[in-house]
Amino acid sequence: MYGQAERLLELRNNIIEADRGDKKKIIAFTSGKGGTGKTFLSLNTAYALSRNNKILYIDLDQNLSNANIMINEVPVNTLYNFFSGKNLLRELISETYPQLHFIFGDSGKLGYLNKKNSSLNQLFNQLNELELLYDFIILDTGSGAGSEIFSTLLHADVNIIVTTTEPTAIMDAYAMLKLLKKNNYKGKKEIIVNKCNDVADGNAAFNNLELASNHFMNERLSLLGIINYDRAVSDSIIAQELILKSDPSLPICKRISEISDQISEYANILPAGKQVANIHQR
Repeated sequence: MYGQAERLLELRNNIIEADRGDKKKIIAFTSGKGGTGKTFLSLNTAYALSRNNKILYIDLDQNLSNANIMINEVPVNTLYNFFSGKNLLRELISETYPQLHFIFGDSGKLGYLNKKNSSLNQLFNQLNELELLYDFIILDTGSGAGSEIFSTLLHADVNIIVTTTEPTAIMDAYAMLKLLKKNNYKGKKEIIVNKCNDVADGNAAFNNLELASNHFMNERLSLLGIINYDRAVSDSIIAQELILKSDPSLPICKRISEISDQISEYANILPAGKQVANIHQR
């Protein structure tokens, strides 16, 4: 019986994969080091995308998650329930906003399980089914390049690497790009330079990163956006509010909205409802 269920799940996933074609739906935000503003940007980009799309945001930080803190949410169930075998992935969805739903991670839980490869495979198998319900799935990974994080990046259609102008952040971003190339990653890679003094500062950091990438890996990079430092970011985090929701007129909100517009353009997706209709007709 178990074998039959596994074959049915595999068949269903193959149908889903055929239906999605070249659509880029799973977007991972990552960074080599902490403190780049990755979670802040992924949350606000997801909110911007949700104005015209249905979004599922998943906080994949193993045991130091803070996405729920940034939006002042206390999750009832978290990914701990999934990795410990208590719940299916779809049972963890929190419909926080009408078009923006969440699966939260956990923080400070004693005895937190390591995410083994088998658990990650189960996660992405179940994620394939959730793709039918959403236009985009945004993954916020933990910092660093551990095996669990990197396995997640290889499953994503697009990897957005968030860096800053600091030399250590640029080197860590380069290390992430090098690891993706070494593992023959074929998805789309984008760079966001965050916390810049100005556009020239951000361009200089990106050019340094691309120079290393082009010289050592013979690979050109794609710049998704430059975000200037803004004190309002810290204020929004302290207030536990999304900055695009609380003060959308700020210049930083315009830049984040432009990034979300670019993601919408290259994703080449159909409305989620139409995808569900297509799969039901098969």
